[in-house]
Amino acid sequence: MLTMSAVADNKKIHLDVVDVQIGYEIQAGRSWSTCFDIRIDLGQKLTPRERTILFNSARGCEVSKLLSGENKFKYILANGDPE
Repeated sequence: MLTMSAVADNKKIHLDVVDVQIGYEIQAGRSWSTCFDIRIDLGQKLTPRERTILFNSARGCEVSKLLSGENKFKYILANGDPE
């Protein structure tokens, strides 16, 4: 939502309504996966071009990129010693 807001501000698009709903389903199997369902309501006052610009900005945001890619975790158990 922050990305859409920044793009709207930059493109001088007046956002009257923004409602984002996110659902998810965790699928168990050989490896775990999560499917996110994202519903974006921008109201009815925007032009088709403005809606497309904002929709594409939401799909290309950094959080979406992070969650869409492969994730790996590195854990370190510290003993209270500074690095």
